[in-house]
Amino acid sequence: MRRPRVPSAPTRRQMLASLGALGLGTAVAGCGTADASADGEVELNFQWWGGDERNVATLKAIKLFEQAHPKIKVSVSFTGYDSYFQRLAAQLAAGTGPDVLQMDYYQLRSYASNKLIAHLDGPDFSSIDLGTVPSAYVDANRLDGRLWAVPTGLSTQALLVDPKIWQKAGGLPKPGWTWDDLIEDIGPALKKAAPDRSPLTDFGRYSETFDLWLVQRGKALYKDDGSLGFTQADLTGFWELTARLRDKGVFTPPNLTASYDGSTSTSLLVRKLSTAEFNLTSTVMPYFETYGDISLASFPTASSSAPLGLTVGAGMMCVRQSSSHKRQAAQLLDFLLNDPQAGNALGVVRGLPPNRRTMNRIAPGLSKGDRTVYEYVSSLEKRFSASAMPPPGSDEDKLEFRRVNEDVLFGKKTVREAAAEMFEKYNTTVPKG
Repeated sequence: MRRPRVPSAPTRRQMLASLGALGLGTAVAGCGTADASADGEVELNFQWWGGDERNVATLKAIKLFEQAHPKIKVSVSFTGYDSYFQRLAAQLAAGTGPDVLQMDYYQLRSYASNKLIAHLDGPDFSSIDLGTVPSAYVDANRLDGRLWAVPTGLSTQALLVDPKIWQKAGGLPKPGWTWDDLIEDIGPALKKAAPDRSPLTDFGRYSETFDLWLVQRGKALYKDDGSLGFTQADLTGFWELTARLRDKGVFTPPNLTASYDGSTSTSLLVRKLSTAEFNLTSTVMPYFETYGDISLASFPTASSSAPLGLTVGAGMMCVRQSSSHKRQAAQLLDFLLNDPQAGNALGVVRGLPPNRRTMNRIAPGLSKGDRTVYEYVSSLEKRFSASAMPPPGSDEDKLEFRRVNEDVLFGKKTVREAAAEMFEKYNTTVPKG
């Protein structure tokens, strides 16, 4: 969720200009090459980012696909996240690129609106069966009524907590516990149970938690058209709440908060400086590996009857608009999503499988950490809320959100001054803001 910024990455305006130019370029170059060679064999290019475990599992699934489709060969390329989109943009600018590509949620709207990826509703993609995927996970990849990506792994938000300390403080709260419960009862109980730790790592500097707080109130960070879905008063209210949590000693002090960069190595929970931390469920395994047993709890909400604020996060795969092999690309996507052997090979390397049958089938063999995620998601997914696709520039706004909030942490700005500055930045970078 919170990836380090790449120092050499292009600015938002440079990226938008590049994507606009690429959209025109691919429209001209879209005729492509012949759909198959003389002997009927097709070669697909498939690119993704990820670590060793994901790479090995994906290669195994691709081998199974080639065995099932001997006329389709798949060439692959994978890299780390930091360089992935810079490389992809260069390929598309040159009129090349993968037929099948992994996509990031914060980039999807740009690639779709600039016609760099194909919408998956046409006849070329009729072989993709989404019948075993809950509609919430499918709809998360729709824009303007069209489907632009196939979900490949599921995640949502959670509080990652030390179960022993929380049990000592009274147990894990049930979904529907409130912010008042945290401030008045649970926070003080955690301080008593672990006096050498702060109850929670401060999450006031993350736009993701602000979005969750908004969803609990019937709003959202962005609307379906990509414009802002909140007011300056909303942001002020959120940062006033987080300031109150700091004043009450529920949140970590500013100097510790600022030392956490989103990595497991700097985690205040892992360093035993807090008892709980906000993150995505896709990050749970590194916590199990570095800290030990972790439990998951939903966020406090406005009232027991209010939405939990949890939204669907899904890894995704797309097809390049100018690909000459869309039908074969669709076959590969369907195989990775629905084939039982592919599901066994992939496991949870991209998050929980979106295919309901696959997820339930592999659940008994999951590790303790992965099973914790499975049980948490399964118990709450009916209460997930829809989430609008972020507009171009939103990834950079996440970084600004953190920087501006740190001015509040260290007394450089009041909450109202910081909220006014951040809201102005949103209105500068977000279309129709």
